Amino acid sequence: MTEPQLRIFINYRREDTWGEAEFLYERLANRFGSKNVFLDARSLQPGMKWLQEIMSQSASSAVFLSLIGPRWLPIMKERLQAISHPTEDYVLFEISYALRQGPEIWVIPVLVGDAVPFTGEGLPPVLQALAEIEAEQVRPKRSDEDIAHLIQILEEIASGQRSLPPEPIPEPDIREIDIVMPSGGDVASPPTVPPPDAAHLELILQHMVNEGNLVPFLGSRLTGKKADPLDGQRPLPNADELAARLAKRFGAKSIRPDLPVVAQYVYLTRGRPDLYKMMGQILTAEYDPGPVHQFLARFPRRLKKLHADPQYQLIVTTNFDTALEQAFKKENEPYDLAVYMASGADKGKFVHFPYDGFPEAIPIPNAYGKFPIGDYGELERTLIVKIHGAVDRSSGDYRWKENYVITEDHYIDYLSRSPIESLVPVQILDKLRDSHVLFLGYTVREWNLRVFLQRIWRGEPLGARSWAIEPEPDALEKEFWAHSNVDLYAAGLPEYVRRLEGRLDGLAQASA
Repeated sequence: MTEPQLRIFINYRREDTWGEAEFLYERLANRFGSKNVFLDARSLQPGMKWLQEIMSQSASSAVFLSLIGPRWLPIMKERLQAISHPTEDYVLFEISYALRQGPEIWVIPVLVGDAVPFTGEGLPPVLQALAEIEAEQVRPKRSDEDIAHLIQILEEIASGQRSLPPEPIPEPDIREIDIVMPSGGDVASPPTVPPPDAAHLELILQHMVNEGNLVPFLGSRLTGKKADPLDGQRPLPNADELAARLAKRFGAKSIRPDLPVVAQYVYLTRGRPDLYKMMGQILTAEYDPGPVHQFLARFPRRLKKLHADPQYQLIVTTNFDTALEQAFKKENEPYDLAVYMASGADKGKFVHFPYDGFPEAIPIPNAYGKFPIGDYGELERTLIVKIHGAVDRSSGDYRWKENYVITEDHYIDYLSRSPIESLVPVQILDKLRDSHVLFLGYTVREWNLRVFLQRIWRGEPLGARSWAIEPEPDALEKEFWAHSNVDLYAAGLPEYVRRLEGRLDGLAQASA
Protein backbone atom coordinates (compact mmCIF):
# COMPACT_ATOMS: atom_id res chain seq x y z
CA MET A 1 0.00 0.00 0.00
CA THR A 2 1.27 3.42 -0.89
CA GLU A 3 2.11 5.47 2.19
CA PRO A 4 -0.45 8.27 2.57
CA GLN A 5 0.94 11.78 2.25
CA LEU A 6 0.18 12.86 5.78
CA ARG A 7 2.24 14.61 8.45
CA ILE A 8 1.15 14.27 12.07
CA PHE A 9 2.10 16.31 15.12
CA ILE A 10 1.48 14.77 18.59
CA ASN A 11 0.93 17.36 21.29
CA TYR A 12 0.82 16.08 24.89
CA ARG A 13 1.74 16.80 28.50
CA ARG A 14 4.53 14.71 29.96
CA GLU A 15 2.89 14.70 33.40
CA ASP A 16 -0.42 13.58 31.91
CA THR A 17 -0.13 11.30 28.86
CA TRP A 18 3.56 10.55 28.30
CA GLY A 19 3.19 6.75 28.07
CA GLU A 20 0.13 6.95 25.84
CA ALA A 21 1.89 9.42 23.52
CA GLU A 22 4.82 7.00 23.10
CA PHE A 23 2.42 4.12 22.37
CA LEU A 24 0.42 6.15 19.88
CA TYR A 25 3.61 7.33 18.16
CA GLU A 26 4.68 3.69 17.55
CA ARG A 27 1.36 2.80 15.98
CA LEU A 28 1.21 5.89 13.78
CA ALA A 29 4.87 5.64 12.75
CA ASN A 30 4.31 2.04 11.64
CA ARG A 31 1.41 3.16 9.46
CA PHE A 32 2.51 6.56 8.12
CA GLY A 33 6.30 6.42 8.52
CA SER A 34 8.39 7.78 11.38
CA LYS A 35 9.56 10.75 9.29
CA ASN A 36 5.94 11.90 9.04
CA VAL A 37 5.09 11.72 12.74
CA PHE A 38 6.45 14.21 15.28
CA LEU A 39 6.84 13.42 18.98
CA ASP A 40 9.32 15.53 20.89
CA ALA A 41 10.83 12.54 22.69
CA ARG A 42 11.53 10.86 19.32
CA SER A 43 12.28 13.84 17.07
CA LEU A 44 15.31 16.10 17.23
CA GLN A 45 13.78 19.27 15.78
CA PRO A 46 12.07 21.82 18.08
CA GLY A 47 8.31 21.30 18.23
CA MET A 48 7.24 24.70 16.93
CA LYS A 49 9.74 24.54 14.06
CA TRP A 50 8.42 21.15 12.98
CA LEU A 51 4.84 22.33 13.31
CA GLN A 52 5.51 25.34 11.10
CA GLU A 53 7.38 23.16 8.63
CA ILE A 54 4.41 20.87 8.04
CA MET A 55 2.34 23.98 7.32
CA SER A 56 4.57 24.66 4.33
CA GLN A 57 4.23 21.18 2.82
CA SER A 58 1.59 22.00 0.22
CA ALA A 59 1.52 18.43 -1.10
CA SER A 60 0.81 16.98 2.32
CA SER A 61 -2.13 17.07 4.67
CA ALA A 62 -1.27 18.15 8.21
CA VAL A 63 -2.90 16.81 11.36
CA PHE A 64 -2.39 18.06 14.91
CA LEU A 65 -3.35 15.55 17.62
CA SER A 66 -3.90 17.13 21.03
CA LEU A 67 -3.74 14.39 23.67
CA ILE A 68 -5.92 15.29 26.65
CA GLY A 69 -5.80 13.19 29.80
CA PRO A 70 -7.32 13.61 33.26
CA ARG A 71 -4.60 16.05 34.41
CA TRP A 72 -4.38 18.10 31.20
CA LEU A 73 -6.58 21.02 32.35
CA PRO A 74 -5.49 21.07 36.03
CA ILE A 75 -1.84 21.31 34.96
CA MET A 76 -2.67 24.19 32.60
CA LYS A 77 -4.46 26.03 35.40
CA GLU A 78 -1.60 25.47 37.85
CA ARG A 79 0.90 26.97 35.41
CA LEU A 80 -1.21 29.98 34.52
CA GLN A 81 -2.22 30.63 38.14
CA ALA A 82 1.37 30.93 39.39
CA ILE A 83 1.02 34.67 40.02
CA SER A 84 4.59 35.34 41.14
CA HIS A 85 6.17 33.41 38.26
CA PRO A 86 3.77 31.82 35.74
CA THR A 87 5.30 28.80 34.03
CA GLU A 88 5.55 28.90 30.25
CA ASP A 89 3.12 26.37 28.81
CA TYR A 90 4.44 25.20 25.44
CA VAL A 91 1.59 22.71 25.08
CA LEU A 92 -0.84 25.63 25.15
CA PHE A 93 1.33 27.65 22.73
CA GLU A 94 1.41 24.78 20.22
CA ILE A 95 -2.35 24.23 20.36
CA SER A 96 -3.13 27.92 19.95
CA TYR A 97 -0.75 28.13 16.98
CA ALA A 98 -2.37 25.12 15.30
CA LEU A 99 -5.89 26.48 15.83
CA ARG A 100 -4.96 29.80 14.25
CA GLN A 101 -3.93 28.08 10.99
CA GLY A 102 -7.57 27.46 10.03
CA PRO A 103 -8.08 24.96 7.20
CA GLU A 104 -4.36 24.49 6.65
CA ILE A 105 -4.21 22.02 9.52
CA TRP A 106 -6.69 19.51 10.92
CA VAL A 107 -6.78 19.72 14.72
CA ILE A 108 -8.15 16.67 16.54
CA PRO A 109 -8.49 16.46 20.33
CA VAL A 110 -7.82 12.93 21.56
CA LEU A 111 -9.22 12.08 24.99
CA VAL A 112 -6.89 9.63 26.72
CA GLY A 113 -8.44 7.58 29.51
CA ASP A 114 -11.93 6.65 30.66
CA ALA A 115 -14.56 9.39 30.89
CA VAL A 116 -12.13 12.31 30.50
CA PRO A 117 -14.18 15.50 30.96
CA PHE A 118 -13.57 17.99 28.19
CA THR A 119 -15.78 20.98 27.57
CA GLY A 120 -15.14 24.66 27.02
CA GLU A 121 -15.59 25.31 30.74
CA GLY A 122 -12.36 26.48 32.37
CA LEU A 123 -10.48 26.97 29.10
CA PRO A 124 -8.84 30.31 28.28
CA PRO A 125 -10.47 32.00 25.26
CA VAL A 126 -7.55 31.09 23.00
CA LEU A 127 -8.46 27.38 23.37
CA GLN A 128 -12.26 27.61 23.21
CA ALA A 129 -12.26 26.47 19.57
CA LEU A 130 -10.60 23.19 20.63
CA ALA A 131 -13.66 22.21 22.66
CA GLU A 132 -15.90 22.73 19.60
CA ILE A 133 -14.08 20.04 17.59
CA GLU A 134 -15.34 16.46 17.69
CA ALA A 135 -12.91 14.48 19.84
CA GLU A 136 -11.54 10.99 19.41
CA GLN A 137 -10.84 8.63 22.31
CA VAL A 138 -8.09 6.25 23.38
CA ARG A 139 -9.41 4.19 26.31
CA PRO A 140 -7.20 1.74 28.22
CA LYS A 141 -9.42 -1.30 27.68
CA ARG A 142 -10.18 -0.47 24.06
CA SER A 143 -6.92 1.11 22.94
CA ASP A 144 -6.47 -1.17 19.91
CA GLU A 145 -9.96 -0.47 18.55
CA ASP A 146 -9.76 3.25 19.35
CA ILE A 147 -6.37 3.72 17.68
CA ALA A 148 -7.53 1.69 14.66
CA HIS A 149 -10.50 4.07 14.35
CA LEU A 150 -8.18 7.08 14.65
CA ILE A 151 -5.91 5.67 11.93
CA GLN A 152 -8.93 5.17 9.69
CA ILE A 153 -9.84 8.85 10.11
CA LEU A 154 -6.26 9.88 9.35
CA GLU A 155 -6.24 7.72 6.19
CA GLU A 156 -9.46 9.39 5.04
CA ILE A 157 -7.90 12.79 5.60
CA ALA A 158 -4.80 11.74 3.65
CA SER A 159 -6.83 10.38 0.74
CA GLY A 160 -9.13 13.40 0.60
CA GLN A 161 -12.25 11.44 1.57
CA ARG A 162 -12.79 13.83 4.47
CA SER A 163 -13.18 17.50 3.73
CA LEU A 164 -11.07 19.98 5.61
CA PRO A 165 -12.56 21.18 8.89
CA PRO A 166 -14.17 24.61 8.88
CA GLU A 167 -11.91 27.50 9.78
CA PRO A 168 -12.27 28.25 13.50
CA ILE A 169 -13.38 31.64 14.72
CA PRO A 170 -10.21 33.75 15.15
CA GLU A 171 -9.01 33.83 18.73
CA PRO A 172 -6.84 36.44 20.43
CA ASP A 173 -3.09 36.09 20.25
CA ILE A 174 -1.66 33.85 22.98
CA ARG A 175 0.09 36.87 24.51
CA GLU A 176 -3.28 38.55 25.00
CA ILE A 177 -5.34 35.76 26.61
CA ASP A 178 -7.30 36.29 29.80
CA ILE A 179 -5.47 34.01 32.21
CA VAL A 180 -7.39 31.59 34.44
CA MET A 181 -7.09 32.96 37.95
CA PRO A 182 -7.14 31.08 41.26
CA SER A 183 -10.31 32.60 42.66
CA GLY A 184 -12.88 30.20 41.30
CA GLY A 185 -11.36 27.95 38.68
CA ASP A 186 -13.38 29.43 35.84
CA VAL A 187 -12.07 31.59 33.05
CA ALA A 188 -11.39 35.04 34.39
CA SER A 189 -13.75 37.70 33.11
CA PRO A 190 -12.24 40.81 31.55
CA PRO A 191 -11.25 42.96 34.50
CA THR A 192 -12.88 46.24 35.33
CA VAL A 193 -9.91 48.56 35.77
CA PRO A 194 -10.74 52.21 36.38
CA PRO A 195 -9.03 55.12 34.65
CA PRO A 196 -7.00 57.41 36.89
CA ASP A 197 -9.34 59.93 38.48
CA ALA A 198 -8.64 63.37 39.95
CA ALA A 199 -8.05 61.95 43.42
CA HIS A 200 -5.36 59.62 42.10
CA LEU A 201 -3.58 62.41 40.22
CA GLU A 202 -3.65 64.62 43.32
CA LEU A 203 -2.19 61.81 45.42
CA ILE A 204 0.66 61.20 42.95
CA LEU A 205 1.54 64.89 42.88
CA GLN A 206 1.36 65.09 46.65
CA HIS A 207 4.04 62.40 46.93
CA MET A 208 6.14 64.03 44.21
CA VAL A 209 5.76 67.71 45.16
CA ASN A 210 5.30 67.72 48.92
CA GLU A 211 6.96 64.57 50.19
CA GLY A 212 9.52 63.48 47.59
CA ASN A 213 8.90 59.81 48.30
CA LEU A 214 7.72 58.49 44.94
CA VAL A 215 9.97 56.38 42.69
CA PRO A 216 9.06 56.17 38.97
CA PHE A 217 9.87 52.65 37.70
CA LEU A 218 10.10 52.76 33.89
CA GLY A 219 9.62 49.89 31.45
CA SER A 220 9.93 49.78 27.67
CA ARG A 221 6.30 50.55 26.77
CA LEU A 222 6.46 54.31 27.31
CA THR A 223 5.70 55.99 24.00
CA GLY A 224 2.28 54.61 23.15
CA LYS A 225 2.79 54.87 19.37
CA LYS A 226 4.89 53.61 16.51
CA ALA A 227 7.06 55.75 14.29
CA ASP A 228 5.12 57.93 11.87
CA PRO A 229 7.28 59.45 9.10
CA LEU A 230 4.75 62.23 8.64
CA ASP A 231 5.03 63.75 12.12
CA GLY A 232 8.84 63.84 12.22
CA GLN A 233 8.95 61.94 15.52
CA ARG A 234 10.97 58.78 16.14
CA PRO A 235 9.64 57.08 19.28
CA LEU A 236 11.77 54.41 20.90
CA PRO A 237 10.99 50.78 20.06
CA ASN A 238 9.53 48.84 22.98
CA ALA A 239 10.55 45.33 24.03
CA ASP A 240 8.10 43.65 21.66
CA GLU A 241 9.34 45.72 18.72
CA LEU A 242 12.96 44.95 19.59
CA ALA A 243 12.11 41.25 19.68
CA ALA A 244 10.34 41.50 16.32
CA ARG A 245 13.33 43.25 14.71
CA LEU A 246 15.77 40.65 16.02
CA ALA A 247 13.50 37.79 14.96
CA LYS A 248 13.13 39.19 11.46
CA ARG A 249 16.85 39.91 11.08
CA PHE A 250 18.00 36.48 12.24
CA GLY A 251 15.17 34.29 10.94
CA ALA A 252 13.72 33.45 14.35
CA LYS A 253 10.08 33.60 13.27
CA SER A 254 9.20 30.34 15.03
CA ILE A 255 10.50 31.62 18.36
CA ARG A 256 8.05 33.03 20.92
CA PRO A 257 8.10 36.84 20.40
CA ASP A 258 9.55 37.66 23.81
CA LEU A 259 12.78 39.70 23.92
CA PRO A 260 14.79 37.46 26.31
CA VAL A 261 13.72 34.36 24.35
CA VAL A 262 14.56 35.81 20.93
CA ALA A 263 17.85 37.25 22.24
CA GLN A 264 18.77 33.85 23.69
CA TYR A 265 18.08 32.23 20.30
CA VAL A 266 20.26 34.75 18.47
CA TYR A 267 23.02 34.47 21.09
CA LEU A 268 23.13 30.67 20.77
CA THR A 269 22.64 30.31 17.02
CA ARG A 270 24.52 33.34 15.67
CA GLY A 271 26.81 34.28 18.54
CA ARG A 272 27.40 37.18 20.89
CA PRO A 273 28.86 39.64 18.32
CA ASP A 274 25.85 39.45 15.99
CA LEU A 275 23.37 40.02 18.82
CA TYR A 276 25.20 42.98 20.31
CA LYS A 277 25.96 44.58 16.96
CA MET A 278 22.27 44.50 16.03
CA MET A 279 21.24 45.85 19.45
CA GLY A 280 23.74 48.69 19.09
CA GLN A 281 22.47 49.56 15.61
CA ILE A 282 18.90 49.73 16.86
CA LEU A 283 19.46 51.58 20.12
CA THR A 284 22.04 54.14 19.02
CA ALA A 285 19.72 55.56 16.35
CA GLU A 286 18.37 59.08 16.88
CA TYR A 287 15.16 58.61 18.86
CA ASP A 288 13.07 61.30 20.47
CA PRO A 289 12.46 61.27 24.24
CA GLY A 290 8.83 60.48 24.87
CA PRO A 291 6.26 62.28 27.03
CA VAL A 292 7.24 60.32 30.17
CA HIS A 293 10.93 61.20 29.77
CA GLN A 294 10.07 64.86 29.18
CA PHE A 295 7.71 65.04 32.16
CA LEU A 296 10.34 63.69 34.55
CA ALA A 297 13.10 65.91 33.14
CA ARG A 298 10.95 69.05 33.42
CA PHE A 299 9.61 68.26 36.87
CA PRO A 300 12.31 70.05 38.96
CA ARG A 301 11.85 73.25 36.94
CA ARG A 302 8.08 73.07 37.35
CA LEU A 303 8.56 72.95 41.12
CA LYS A 304 10.55 76.17 40.94
CA LYS A 305 7.57 77.83 39.26
CA LEU A 306 5.46 76.64 42.17
CA HIS A 307 7.98 78.16 44.62
CA ALA A 308 7.93 74.74 46.27
CA ASP A 309 10.81 73.06 48.05
CA PRO A 310 12.99 71.17 45.55
CA GLN A 311 12.18 67.49 45.24
CA TYR A 312 14.16 65.07 43.12
CA GLN A 313 13.35 61.54 42.05
CA LEU A 314 15.13 58.25 42.12
CA ILE A 315 14.13 56.91 38.69
CA VAL A 316 14.60 53.19 38.02
CA THR A 317 14.55 51.91 34.44
CA THR A 318 15.05 48.56 32.75
CA ASN A 319 15.71 50.23 29.38
CA PHE A 320 19.05 50.24 27.59
CA ASP A 321 18.55 53.46 25.59
CA THR A 322 19.59 57.00 26.54
CA ALA A 323 16.27 58.77 25.94
CA LEU A 324 15.80 59.63 29.61
CA GLU A 325 19.31 61.06 29.92
CA GLN A 326 18.79 63.02 26.68
CA ALA A 327 15.64 64.58 28.10
CA PHE A 328 17.48 65.74 31.24
CA LYS A 329 20.37 67.15 29.22
CA LYS A 330 17.96 69.07 26.99
CA GLU A 331 16.47 70.69 30.11
CA ASN A 332 19.94 71.37 31.56
CA GLU A 333 18.84 69.41 34.59
CA PRO A 334 21.66 67.73 36.58
CA TYR A 335 21.45 64.05 37.40
CA ASP A 336 23.59 61.19 38.66
CA LEU A 337 23.64 57.86 36.88
CA ALA A 338 24.01 54.33 38.25
CA VAL A 339 24.50 51.60 35.64
CA TYR A 340 24.68 47.85 36.15
CA MET A 341 27.62 46.42 34.23
CA ALA A 342 26.87 43.15 32.48
CA SER A 343 30.32 43.01 30.84
CA GLY A 344 33.85 44.35 31.10
CA ALA A 345 36.18 44.74 34.06
CA ASP A 346 33.33 45.72 36.40
CA LYS A 347 30.98 42.94 35.34
CA GLY A 348 28.42 42.16 38.03
CA LYS A 349 28.74 45.59 39.68
CA PHE A 350 26.96 48.91 39.54
CA VAL A 351 29.04 51.92 38.50
CA HIS A 352 28.20 55.38 39.83
CA PHE A 353 28.55 58.30 37.39
CA PRO A 354 28.17 61.43 39.56
CA TYR A 355 27.16 64.73 38.01
CA ASP A 356 30.06 66.49 39.68
CA GLY A 357 32.69 63.76 39.89
CA PHE A 358 34.36 60.78 38.27
CA PRO A 359 32.90 57.28 37.65
CA GLU A 360 33.33 54.85 40.51
CA ALA A 361 32.66 51.12 40.50
CA ILE A 362 30.87 49.77 43.58
CA PRO A 363 32.58 46.57 44.75
CA ILE A 364 30.71 46.39 48.09
CA PRO A 365 27.11 47.54 47.49
CA ASN A 366 26.06 47.51 51.15
CA ALA A 367 28.96 49.79 52.12
CA TYR A 368 28.71 52.46 49.40
CA GLY A 369 27.31 55.84 50.44
CA LYS A 370 28.21 58.38 47.72
CA PHE A 371 24.89 58.67 45.90
CA PRO A 372 23.11 62.03 46.38
CA ILE A 373 20.65 60.48 48.86
CA GLY A 374 20.35 61.80 52.41
CA ASP A 375 19.84 59.87 55.63
CA TYR A 376 16.05 60.16 55.35
CA GLY A 377 15.81 59.36 51.65
CA GLU A 378 15.85 62.95 50.37
CA LEU A 379 17.72 63.47 47.08
CA GLU A 380 20.05 66.36 46.31
CA ARG A 381 19.49 65.84 42.57
CA THR A 382 17.88 63.25 40.32
CA LEU A 383 19.39 59.74 40.32
CA ILE A 384 18.74 57.51 37.29
CA VAL A 385 19.32 53.80 37.92
CA LYS A 386 19.65 51.47 34.92
CA ILE A 387 19.26 48.00 36.39
CA HIS A 388 19.71 45.98 33.17
CA GLY A 389 22.72 47.75 31.67
CA ALA A 390 22.88 50.36 28.92
CA VAL A 391 23.70 50.79 25.25
CA ASP A 392 27.38 51.29 24.32
CA ARG A 393 28.68 54.69 25.39
CA SER A 394 31.29 56.43 27.51
CA SER A 395 31.51 58.91 30.37
CA GLY A 396 34.84 60.67 30.56
CA ASP A 397 37.50 57.98 30.36
CA TYR A 398 35.08 55.24 31.37
CA ARG A 399 33.72 53.26 28.42
CA TRP A 400 31.50 50.24 28.12
CA LYS A 401 30.15 48.05 25.36
CA GLU A 402 27.96 44.98 24.98
CA ASN A 403 26.42 45.91 28.30
CA TYR A 404 23.01 44.23 28.19
CA VAL A 405 21.12 41.96 30.54
CA ILE A 406 18.95 40.67 27.71
CA THR A 407 19.03 36.88 27.18
CA GLU A 408 17.30 34.33 29.39
CA ASP A 409 20.68 33.16 30.69
CA HIS A 410 21.63 36.77 31.50
CA TYR A 411 18.49 37.25 33.58
CA ILE A 412 18.93 33.94 35.39
CA ASP A 413 22.49 34.85 36.34
CA TYR A 414 21.54 38.42 37.24
CA LEU A 415 18.53 37.53 39.36
CA SER A 416 20.04 34.49 41.09
CA ARG A 417 22.64 36.49 42.98
CA SER A 418 21.95 36.21 46.68
CA PRO A 419 21.34 38.18 48.79
CA ILE A 420 19.97 41.17 46.87
CA GLU A 421 22.20 43.42 48.99
CA SER A 422 25.18 41.96 47.13
CA LEU A 423 23.82 43.37 43.86
CA VAL A 424 21.92 46.62 44.46
CA PRO A 425 23.71 49.44 46.38
CA VAL A 426 22.22 49.88 49.83
CA GLN A 427 21.25 53.53 49.39
CA ILE A 428 19.19 52.67 46.29
CA LEU A 429 17.73 49.60 47.96
CA ASP A 430 16.65 51.51 51.07
CA LYS A 431 15.14 54.33 49.01
CA LEU A 432 13.13 51.83 46.96
CA ARG A 433 11.84 49.95 49.97
CA ASP A 434 10.87 53.14 51.81
CA SER A 435 9.08 54.81 48.87
CA HIS A 436 5.86 54.62 46.95
CA VAL A 437 6.43 53.32 43.41
CA LEU A 438 4.79 54.39 40.16
CA PHE A 439 5.16 51.65 37.52
CA LEU A 440 5.01 53.04 33.98
CA GLY A 441 5.42 51.01 30.78
CA TYR A 442 5.29 47.52 32.26
CA THR A 443 3.16 44.44 31.96
CA VAL A 444 3.55 41.71 34.57
CA ARG A 445 4.07 39.15 31.82
CA GLU A 446 7.67 40.37 31.93
CA TRP A 447 8.80 37.68 34.36
CA ASN A 448 12.18 39.31 34.95
CA LEU A 449 10.40 42.35 36.44
CA ARG A 450 8.33 40.14 38.74
CA VAL A 451 11.36 38.29 40.03
CA PHE A 452 13.29 41.54 40.56
CA LEU A 453 10.39 42.97 42.59
CA GLN A 454 10.14 39.81 44.64
CA ARG A 455 13.80 40.02 45.53
CA ILE A 456 13.68 43.72 46.39
CA TRP A 457 10.68 43.29 48.69
CA ARG A 458 11.68 39.79 49.87
CA GLY A 459 8.60 38.13 48.40
CA GLU A 460 6.22 40.40 50.32
CA PRO A 461 3.80 43.02 48.95
CA LEU A 462 5.33 46.45 48.50
CA GLY A 463 5.59 48.18 51.84
CA ALA A 464 4.10 51.50 50.69
CA ARG A 465 0.96 51.88 48.61
CA SER A 466 1.99 52.03 44.96
CA TRP A 467 0.46 52.36 41.49
CA ALA A 468 0.74 50.92 37.99
CA ILE A 469 -0.54 52.54 34.79
CA GLU A 470 -1.27 50.34 31.76
CA PRO A 471 -3.25 51.08 28.59
CA GLU A 472 -5.05 47.70 28.30
CA PRO A 473 -4.62 45.66 31.50
CA ASP A 474 -5.96 42.11 31.62
CA ALA A 475 -6.96 39.73 34.42
CA LEU A 476 -3.39 38.68 35.19
CA GLU A 477 -2.31 42.31 35.53
CA LYS A 478 -5.15 43.11 37.90
CA GLU A 479 -4.57 40.06 40.10
CA PHE A 480 -0.81 40.43 40.28
CA TRP A 481 -0.76 44.12 41.11
CA ALA A 482 -3.47 43.69 43.76
CA HIS A 483 -1.42 40.87 45.31
CA SER A 484 1.59 43.23 45.36
CA ASN A 485 -0.23 46.13 47.09
CA VAL A 486 -0.27 48.11 43.84
CA ASP A 487 -3.37 49.93 42.56
CA LEU A 488 -3.84 49.44 38.81
CA TYR A 489 -5.27 52.14 36.52
CA ALA A 490 -6.08 51.88 32.82
CA ALA A 491 -4.63 54.74 30.76
CA GLY A 492 -2.24 55.46 27.94
CA LEU A 493 1.00 56.87 29.31
CA PRO A 494 1.22 59.99 27.07
CA GLU A 495 -2.26 61.07 28.15
CA TYR A 496 -1.53 60.16 31.79
CA VAL A 497 1.54 62.40 32.08
CA ARG A 498 -0.23 65.18 30.17
CA ARG A 499 -2.91 65.18 32.86
CA LEU A 500 -0.24 65.33 35.57
CA GLU A 501 1.44 68.23 33.75
CA GLY A 502 -1.89 70.02 33.43
CA ARG A 503 -2.49 69.83 37.16
CA LEU A 504 1.03 71.06 37.90
CA ASP A 505 0.53 74.00 35.52
CA GLY A 506 -2.75 74.78 37.24
CA LEU A 507 -1.01 74.85 40.62
CA ALA A 508 1.68 77.15 39.20
CA GLN A 509 -0.93 79.60 37.86
CA ALA A 510 -2.77 79.58 41.19
CA SER A 511 0.41 80.41 43.10
CA ALA A 512 1.47 83.21 40.71
